[in-house]
Amino acid sequence: MLPRLFIFAGRFGSGKTECAVNFAVQLARGRYPSATGWAQKPPSFNSHPTLVDLDIVTPYFRTRELSDTLRPMGVYVVAPAQVGQYLDLPAISPEILGAIERRGVLVVLDVGGDPQGARALGQYSPYIQQQEHVVYFVVNPYRPFTDTTAGIRTAIREVERTSRLRVSALVSNPNMMDETQPELVLAGHRQVVAASDALGLPVAMLGVEERLAEPVRREVPDVPILEIRRFFDLRWTA
Repeated sequence: MLPRLFIFAGRFGSGKTECAVNFAVQLARGRYPSATGWAQKPPSFNSHPTLVDLDIVTPYFRTRELSDTLRPMGVYVVAPAQVGQYLDLPAISPEILGAIERRGVLVVLDVGGDPQGARALGQYSPYIQQQEHVVYFVVNPYRPFTDTTAGIRTAIREVERTSRLRVSALVSNPNMMDETQPELVLAGHRQVVAASDALGLPVAMLGVEERLAEPVRREVPDVPILEIRRFFDLRWTA
């Protein structure tokens, strides 16, 4: 059975929300991930994927803020109720649970990568386990806590323990924002590949900003590329 639920987790600064959003956009364009790249989305899946914002940790990046932008692109966004999003553990949302259980609809879940964020996902784990799913752990090797294999292993174990779900694969997302160049992407990706070998987890895809996608693709033609368009205003980092 092909996965219907795609879960993106990652430490702060990993870029997992940008990866989740851009992944959902690719699904809306009729593309579906495969071991060698992108394939045509199977006709058994609805043409409009759902993006679920379960990140209750990060105050800066909220997929729920993109709802109006993503809807014309064919992506429907759902999130915890406004009153519950500031709680340590919002109550189970019927809308989110409905998306998880709705047959034929592809669902992308954006989840916080620390224990608190993973607990929000853990509430839904009994329902997720009944569906075909993939858990991606997004790694930016240029960020603290995931700049070593040991750090990546510790972060993954925390997510697995708290969410009660197993990580299926890594998403390599090496970047340093505007300073990123192809050489930096490739060097960071080699670091993530080395970690994947040590951990026994495959690298499902390599996240690359749109402007760098072609030069990077030429260097690693066998790696599925997730082109990253920045949807968020990052001026707060200045």
